[in-house]
Amino acid sequence: MYGVIKAHKPQKNYPMRIIVSTVGTPTYEISKYLVKIIQPTLNKNKTKLINSRTFVDEAKTWDISKNETQVSYDVVNLYPSIPIKEATTIILEQLKNDEQLSKRTNLTINEIKLLIDLCLSHCYFLYNNNIHTLEDSGPIGLALMVVMAESFLQHHEANAIKEASSLTPPINLKSFKRYVDDSHARFDIKNDALRFLNILNKQNKNIQYTIEMQSENKSLDFLDITITNTNNGKYQFKIHRKEAITNVQLKPSSSHDPKVLNGIFKGFVERAYSLCSNNYLEEELNFLTKNFLENGYDMKYLTKILTTTKQKKQNNNNNNNNIEKQLLNPSDNKIVSLPWIPGVSTKLKNAFKKSGYKAVFKSNKNLKDILTIKNKPKLPSNSHPGIYKIDCSCGKAYVGETKLRVATRINQHEKATFLGQYNKSAIADHTKNCDGVINWDSKQQNTIKVESRYFDRKVREALEIQYHQCNPKYGGMNQDDGTYVTTSFWKPLLKNCKDTITKKKR
Repeated sequence: MYGVIKAHKPQKNYPMRIIVSTVGTPTYEISKYLVKIIQPTLNKNKTKLINSRTFVDEAKTWDISKNETQVSYDVVNLYPSIPIKEATTIILEQLKNDEQLSKRTNLTINEIKLLIDLCLSHCYFLYNNNIHTLEDSGPIGLALMVVMAESFLQHHEANAIKEASSLTPPINLKSFKRYVDDSHARFDIKNDALRFLNILNKQNKNIQYTIEMQSENKSLDFLDITITNTNNGKYQFKIHRKEAITNVQLKPSSSHDPKVLNGIFKGFVERAYSLCSNNYLEEELNFLTKNFLENGYDMKYLTKILTTTKQKKQNNNNNNNNIEKQLLNPSDNKIVSLPWIPGVSTKLKNAFKKSGYKAVFKSNKNLKDILTIKNKPKLPSNSHPGIYKIDCSCGKAYVGETKLRVATRINQHEKATFLGQYNKSAIADHTKNCDGVINWDSKQQNTIKVESRYFDRKVREALEIQYHQCNPKYGGMNQDDGTYVTTSFWKPLLKNCKDTITKKKR
């Protein structure tokens, strides 16, 4: 578990968004598969937004009256607030009603339930090397939690909208659109927005909404856009930026493929054309140009991109034709991915092009990656299968391998030693005639090599027995030389390696 600072909330003393990294966990791929088969069901919901562009495209078709009120609703602490058991029941019911589900998967509803329970019934996280659990809650960081939250909100919002229309007098909800935990709604009467807030908040005690009303000039910030009712029957849109924005961009002198640098500014320009109304477009393009000039970009370079993008918008057919040409030319699909190296990558690109390959370049690690590379969540030591070593104060050692967690196997040795079960553990057998003390307290440093493959473990175990001289010939705790590596060829080499390391330590 780690925290990401919410830099845009200084008024709340910069709180942290808690995230649990689930990459590489046993249920990570299962979660991704469940998302793949569940997401199409949720996409059918009419209130769900894909992004701010889809909202703008739809909002442009609305007829906006002069006196109507627009508001935004925000769910408080969404993901940790979703009750897993109740959300599972809801999502399974939605899947039952989806006739297309059988075309996406061969799993039955009961099998999907088993997989959801496997992923979410017990949610663990590691903090300060201690393992904790979440009770009937899921973490931010697991893909499955996104669809669970979406399904849960869709269900309760549908009930809220139905209840609002059945009241006397009814609440006239003109539109309701939501992206994750942020919603946009329109009402003819301002008080109806507050009435609807109360209805939303009583749907489930775990999910609570806050409300933000439009300003006096009838503007509202929603997602990354500012929406303004100009009293002419339509909304006007412009880009909204939070106060925490730094306007720092990737520098043109950075060691990146020029196409990457080109794409950054181009992406911002494309976004401006997609979201801004005509009367705000020029203002946004001027802001972007000034911002990139301050970050060291050349004016001619920026002007060229602005001109090209404008021409492209005037004739979208050219872009479609280019895509068709790429699909018709199979050679363009041969791609080689390489790191960007100034002065070298351009030459490599030309060489690959002559051979019929397209070279694409990935960026090097940035400062953030370098500084946080050691902060990745890791399981405690001895949490994997592999080869391990246990020492005795008499100077002898034991080397073993296990398909279990190393910590689990060491606990078995310790238990057998404590109970005097000498036939179950070579270490326990060693203690019969030795007054030394087994160093159980070094459990955090026992693993020599993490290895899940059986053959590789056996080979490595035999080599480590020879290296540490744990076999019977040298009076070690091991009762044999290991398997697969029975030749003595390695012993002189391993002895030389050990002597060299010992000298260096001295």
